Formats: sequence, structure tokens, C-alpha cells
Amino acid sequence: MLNPITQAIRGRKASLLTLPLTIVAGLSAFGLNAQEQDAKSAEAEDVERVAVVGSQIRGGKVSEALAVSVFDAEDIAELGIESGDELLDLIPENGQNFFNEAGNIGGGVNASRGDVGAFNLRNLGTGNTLVLLNGRRMVNSASYQTEEVGGSFVPVNSVNSNTIPVGGLQRLEVLRDGASAIYGADAVAGVVNNVLKTDFVGFNVGVRYKDYENLPRNDKKLTIEWGEDFNDGRTNVSVFGSYYDRGRVNSTHDPRWSNSDFRDRIPEDSPWAGDRNFRNNSANSLYGQFDLQGASASSVGLEGVLTDSRGEFETYPIGDERCQYTINEYICGAIDGQGVERFNFNGNAGIGRDLVSDLERRNLFIFVNHAFDNGMESFTEASYYNFTSNLIRHPSAQFSTSELRVGAQNYYNPFGPCGSPNRLPDEMIPDVPCEGLEFRLDNYRFAELPRIVDNKGTTFRLLQGLRGYIGDWEWESAIAYSKAKKSDVTHNRVSNTLMQEALFDPTEAAYNPFSAGVDSNIERALVDVRRDNETTLTTFDIKAFHPAMFELPGGEAGLLVGLDYRRETFEDDRDPRLDGTIRFTDWEGDTYPFVSDVANSSPTPDNSGSRKVTSLFTELQLPVLDTLDVQAALRYEDFSDVGDTTVGKLAFGWRPTESVLIRGSWSEAFRAPNLVTINEEFVARSNTRTDWTCVYAAENGGDPDQDVLDCRNSTQRSAEGSQDLEPEDSTNTSLGLVLTPTDSLTLTLDYWSIEKNNTIGLLGEENHTLLDLVYRLQGDVNNCMTNPAVDRVEASADQAEVYEAAGLCPAGDIRFINDTYANLDTRTVQGYDIGVYYEETFDFGRLDFRYNASILDKFEQEAGGDAAVLVNAKEQGILPESFPVTGFADLIGKDGNQKQRHTFKLSWRQGDWGAAVSGNRIGSFYQSHLTLDDGTKYIIPAMTTYDAMVDYRFDVNDVRTRVRFGVKNLTDERAPLADDYFGFASDAHRDYGRNYYVDVKAYF
Repeated sequence: MLNPITQAIRGRKASLLTLPLTIVAGLSAFGLNAQEQDAKSAEAEDVERVAVVGSQIRGGKVSEALAVSVFDAEDIAELGIESGDELLDLIPENGQNFFNEAGNIGGGVNASRGDVGAFNLRNLGTGNTLVLLNGRRMVNSASYQTEEVGGSFVPVNSVNSNTIPVGGLQRLEVLRDGASAIYGADAVAGVVNNVLKTDFVGFNVGVRYKDYENLPRNDKKLTIEWGEDFNDGRTNVSVFGSYYDRGRVNSTHDPRWSNSDFRDRIPEDSPWAGDRNFRNNSANSLYGQFDLQGASASSVGLEGVLTDSRGEFETYPIGDERCQYTINEYICGAIDGQGVERFNFNGNAGIGRDLVSDLERRNLFIFVNHAFDNGMESFTEASYYNFTSNLIRHPSAQFSTSELRVGAQNYYNPFGPCGSPNRLPDEMIPDVPCEGLEFRLDNYRFAELPRIVDNKGTTFRLLQGLRGYIGDWEWESAIAYSKAKKSDVTHNRVSNTLMQEALFDPTEAAYNPFSAGVDSNIERALVDVRRDNETTLTTFDIKAFHPAMFELPGGEAGLLVGLDYRRETFEDDRDPRLDGTIRFTDWEGDTYPFVSDVANSSPTPDNSGSRKVTSLFTELQLPVLDTLDVQAALRYEDFSDVGDTTVGKLAFGWRPTESVLIRGSWSEAFRAPNLVTINEEFVARSNTRTDWTCVYAAENGGDPDQDVLDCRNSTQRSAEGSQDLEPEDSTNTSLGLVLTPTDSLTLTLDYWSIEKNNTIGLLGEENHTLLDLVYRLQGDVNNCMTNPAVDRVEASADQAEVYEAAGLCPAGDIRFINDTYANLDTRTVQGYDIGVYYEETFDFGRLDFRYNASILDKFEQEAGGDAAVLVNAKEQGILPESFPVTGFADLIGKDGNQKQRHTFKLSWRQGDWGAAVSGNRIGSFYQSHLTLDDGTKYIIPAMTTYDAMVDYRFDVNDVRTRVRFGVKNLTDERAPLADDYFGFASDAHRDYGRNYYVDVKAYF
């Protein structure tokens, strides 16, 4: 028998958390036909049968007192949601989605591209959220990418949210505090449980069409639901299938994105007016810079005539005002120093690059449930997911750390051998030797063709389970196997080996870097580059529950005991031109593992790994008093590679009065280093980074425009996985208040805190350059103190002059930075959640209002070791205010960590008519690298969007039919300006404007 606290919670209008049973009752009161009512009743029975997330005990008394957010099927339908990643956008507790196509451009082949959405509860980072399907763990996405933790990027992985068809969900449950002792030690930030319709009876077909007001994109979707009972109701087979066709969004589709130089969108009176950070086009184009090799400019008569003193000249389109001499019909030349011809990533001769790929997705779920004569039940799940996508990306450049050369004998070299048809006239180059001159190719992009990325992936899961009774014990066991596979193929990549051969070819088949891309013979150097990934998950569990182990003042105590086993594997198979099978050696002698054979891609070895985890767990439901329920749980986990751990949880729900509930929890979590981080071999990564030592020298040494120094370019970082990394451990606490002043109204307020130790991250390349600057500032021009992790070439005379003028010992360009994965200090995230739930029936219909907010109060990464040196230097004014220490100290509001997120939905239903309006507000944040010298931050303001829909139900030839029309982003709100690839912060915002959809569903 339920005690008063549980009875009160369940009796409060379908509880303060979920309303599925009340929805069923409400819908039946408005005269829905028998088929729909039966379907809803089946769903209601399933709610009773499936345990609510937060407890593995079915109908556990404390479950209703846990901090859980729920989206039921009606919520999802009324919100017009089509994909899992879109649903996550509307969960206030979920943070930024770094696995989005508009934002992962910088990762290139190392990004997890295609149809991927990631879970990131509390903004604690991808991989800190446990994701379940019908209460059991899901396999991770096949591919992984990197995410900034500390000062640089570490490998992370997540379950792919898009493998779950939102139309097949009965409800989505989000447990907003830790549940490691319940489900697994890695449930640090919380748990997301996807509950699908598993006992469906009927046949439903739905179609949807969506069109965008500002874009040529349109989306189409088909869903089919079928279920039937057999064997006098003892067997049920349910099938859910969907097909989704999503249109492409390209940068050329909207003038807001079509120019990657966003400075014209900054108000003239803004302190950031003209700020070059917003100039996101590239210095690398088909009009390159060429640097003389093997001879001095003066010795061959070029200095001051065709090149500067270092033998460098630049090229421009014919007719450009910077032209000083003609090279051929396509390009002209000029002495270096006139400024480069910049490349517009987002225009690219009308080709642009994609924010959203062209996508097709297919989902199929099959459930078979059977009740045996002896009372035992069998449940079977089979799921299949498949997608294909096509994505346009900008063309390749070369890394400045490994530049190619144009051979003296190149057929198209204007300084080539005597007799070459493309050699400049003798009167222009009388002193150039007949064997010709060799040049280094600089600031050049192979922009003849864009990169085209084709992705395809599949995920399947097979699960077989049994449940039954032995005496007073209820038991359940299941075994499952899941596999995710994905292939990523990029076309039109440039092989360094093939291109170097083409640049030294004396025949007409040579690559021509002096043609502005016209008949350049680029095709001889083009290759496809592959990345193939696979993850698997094998699980087995058995658990048993006794509802009345002993008596307490509040009732009978329930006990659950169980055992889990899982085996996880991953494989990352890189292209032979990336993994060292095919090796390129540059002119400095650098080769694999520092240089790959693919221009603009870092070398990456193949990687694989596996892990076995065995768990023993127990859970107690303790009705201590009539008004006090307590949950106590303990889990022991043994990892095959990182040792073992024991974590616990305590939770309570206390109702001092009928309308007041006080709830709270304390739990521990233990997150092992992910398999990639442990097993990764030596990896060198080249990324565009700012050298802050160089910036300081330029600003204080008389070179503010960096005419001499070049402080932002491709920087190579080396890192390596480590078996010595310690697991992360954390402590979660929460305390909440629930008020139910009337049967129609529930108010919730929950404070929560997560304190995580030993967070795995990196100090970061730019932080290392800051540390180098701090050391150099401690010395002087003649007493050089440096950061040994930053390896530099010897400074040139011009560079040395600038550094010395700034009071620093001279520094050359960075060769590489040696950074290693490390356990950083404590990361603390805390805040509070607010909920308002109101449901009432009036003469004009039923109203249902829900409001949820998640407000971040603290987000801090403590700095230790070298990071502490930087933070202290910043606080003491040694480092300028505008020089950002990345990833440490106070992270709240920083680079997308918005302080507040709010959502609401108001729905109305009367008879056959229904309508809803909803809103989503993402709070403001700032971009740290845009902070001015006086400390003024560049604030990206809050963004609020509103959606609305109306639907009508009617009969067509005795087939119940529902037609719904919806508008998403009613006010056509566009994302605020940010320094990013497309001018908006794509990890937090969408910038696609108003769109409309029509949804028709028939209930046969």
C-alpha cells in the first residue's frame, strides 16, 4: 500500500512531474473516438509497467519525488519536433551541442560529421550524460570528435540523439541529478531515458512537409505505426518506422552568411567596429604568394623590381589595382607587401559551404512482447537506423608548417627555364639563370573545387529479455548487442605527394598555380579521403526486487539487487594517407607522424580499444515515516583497464504538509577516461592559433598591424593518450521544494551542484604561448626564459628587432607545441531549476501550461600548476586584460556557457480542436577572445523564439484524421552576430528563421 506522501504526489493532477494518465483522462472527456482512446489507454498502462527514470524499482515510492523533466508524446508533437538534436535544444538543462554541422568545420575529417546530435546536460561536457533506451544503456555514436576541456581539445563521444525517432517516443525522461549508483558510475550530469511505444495496437500513418521562409530548404517526413495483439492478447507485436528527407542549407542561401567577412554587420558606433576578428575570410586563395628558394633576390636581379628583398612576390587577378606587372592572361604580380587577395569561404564563386547537409534518415523499431502461461514474460527489441548525407565544404589549403614548392622546371613557372613558353620576357628577368628559379608556395588555396563530404551510417540493437516472479521476488534479465558504423568520405582532397610531383613536372601536365584555377590540372592531385568508425556495446543484466523485505513506520521497505556486465569497443580506421601507410616528406624533412599526405589535414594513426565493466548494485526504497520516503543505492563497478570503484546515492522526499514536498539527493560518480583518450597514439594536430607572445611583441614593439610578425597561423600541437590518467570522480547534491497549492498548479524549485575532480583536459596551445610570454617577461632581452613546451625556429633579424623593441628576448615562429592529456583540478557547476505546471479544464476547453528554467549560478574550472601561473599573472596585470586565459577560472557566460535557459508551452484543447504556443529563450554569453584591453566583453545577447500550432481532428471515410499546421520561429528571429564561421554561435543558436509545416496523421 502506498503511503500518504506517494499517494499525495500521484494524486496531484498526474503528479508534479508527469501527466500521462491525466492526459488520457482529459482526452477521453472531450469525446475522442474509441481507437484513439484505446491507444492512449495502452500507453497509460505502459507508464505503470515501465519504471520511471531515477529508480530501477517499478513504482518506487520515492520516484515521484526525484527531479525529473518529462516530454511526453503530445508535447513532442505539439512542439513540431522532427529530430533528436532539435528536441535537445528545447531541454533547458541541456547545454551546447558541439556536434553540429555548422560548427564542426574546423575539425574537418576529425569531426563527427553527418547525422549526429550530442547530449550535454548541465554544459558539463559531452560524454558526462548517460543515455538509455527503455531503461537500458545505448551504444555511442560510431565516430567521435574533440571538445575544449581546459585550454584545448580532447576526444569526446556521445550517444547519437538522432538514432531515436522522436515520433516513436512515448516520453523522454531527464533525470536532473546524478544516478551513477542506479544506472552506472558514469552518469555524472544526469540521465536521459527514451521510452518508446512498446505495446501498441492499431495502424497509424503520418506525413509532414516543412518549408522555410528565408531559405530554399524543405523537409519531408513519413511515419508508420502498426501494432497487433495475438494469442488472445498474450502476444503483442509493435512496429514503428520513419523516413526523413532534410534539405540542404548553404551559405549562399542567405546574404547574412554569404560573405565570411562579417565586419559590415557591426554597428559603426560599436567598440568592435572594424575588428579583424570578424574578418573570417582567408589569406589563402588561388592568388598565392611565392617565396624565392635557393638564391637571393638581389643575385638574380629581382629585388625591388619583381620581389622584395627576401625574394617574395604576390599575385592578383588581372586588372586589380595592386598589379605591378603582368604574368599571364589570368594573374598579375607585385612586390610583397601590397596585401593578399583574400578568399571568401562562404561565397566561393557561388558554391559556398553548407550549414546543414542534405540528409536522408530511416528508422525502424520492432517490439515483441509475450506472456507465457507460467506467468513469465518475454520482451524483444530490434532497432535499425540508417542515414546518408552530402555536405559541401570549402576547398583545401596547405598548412603553413608544411608548405609545398614550385619547381624551377614547372611548365607554368614564370621564372622557369629558358625556352619555356611561360617564362617572363628576358627584358623583365635578364639575370634569372636559364635553369629557372624555385619558389615556396605560400598563402595558396587549391580552390578549383570544393570538398564534398559523403557520410553514411547504420546503428542496430537487438535485445532479448525475460521477467517473472519467484515467490515474492520479481526478477528481470536481458541481454543486448548494439553496433554503430559510419563511413566518412571526402572528395576533392589534395595529396601532398601527388601535388609536389605535379609542381615539379616540366610538361604541360604540371599543376599550374599561376592560372587562377583555370585549366590548372588540379585533378591529377585529387584523392578521396576516408574515415571508417565502429562502436559496439554488449550488455547483460539481471536484477530482482522484493517489495516487502521488512517493515518501517511508513510502510514496507523494498529491496533491489542486481548485476550488470557490459563490453564496449571502438575502432577508428583512418585513410592510408593519414595513418602513415602512405607517407609524405616535406622539404624540411618532416614526415609522419608530424605531416600527413593530405593537404590541410593532420596525421592521425588508426585507433581502437575495448573495455569490460562488471557491476554489482543494490537499491533500497525506505518509507521511513508516513511523510518521509528515502532511496539508498550502492554500486560497485570493476573496469578492465582503470581499476574499480564504489559509488552511492541517497535521496529523500518529505511532505510536511499536504501541499509541500521537500526533496533532495546526494550521489557520487566515477567517470573513467574514454577509450579514445586512453588508447590514442602520438597525434600531431595543426590548428589555427594565436601566438600571444608574438601579439605582445607586435603591440609593444612597433608592429601593431603585424606587417613584420605573423601572430595567427597554423600551429602544430602534439599529444598522446595515457594509461596513467586517473578517472574523474564527482559529487552531486540537490535540494528542492515542490508546492501544490491546488490540484491544478504545481511549482518546483531545485538547487543542484556538481563538483568534479580530476577533469581530463589539456592546458592548450594558446595558453602555452601565454605561459611562454610570462616567462619571457620575467627575463629580458639578454636573459631569455621560455616555456620549454613551445618549440620555435630561430628568429629572423626583422622579428628580433620587434621583440627587442618590446623588451622581450627574440622568438621565431612556432614549430610545434608539446601538450599532454592531464587530470586538471576541480570543476564545479551549480545552479537551480524552476518549474511551473498548470492544468485546468474550463467551459472553453482544457488548458495546460508548463514553464521550465535552468539557471547557472557557478561554472568554474580551478586552475592548478601552469594554469594557476597564468590566472595569477592575469589578476596581477602582468598579462593584458585582452589576452584570454582559455578554459580556466570562471567559465559562466563564457564562450557559449549561457547562464539561463527558459522554455514554456501553453496548449489548449476543446473537442476536435487543439492549439499550442511555446517559447524558448537562450540567455546571453560572451566571446572571450573579443574582450577589449579595458576588460569590456563582447556580449552575445539572449535569443528568444516562439512557435505555434493549431490542429483539427475529423473523420474521413471512418478513418480518424488529424491535420496540424504549425509555424516555428513566429517572429522570424535571427541569431545575434558572433565571430564564427557563419556569423552566429552555432553551438548554441540556430539562424534559419521562420518556417512552416503541415502534419497529417490518420488513425486506421
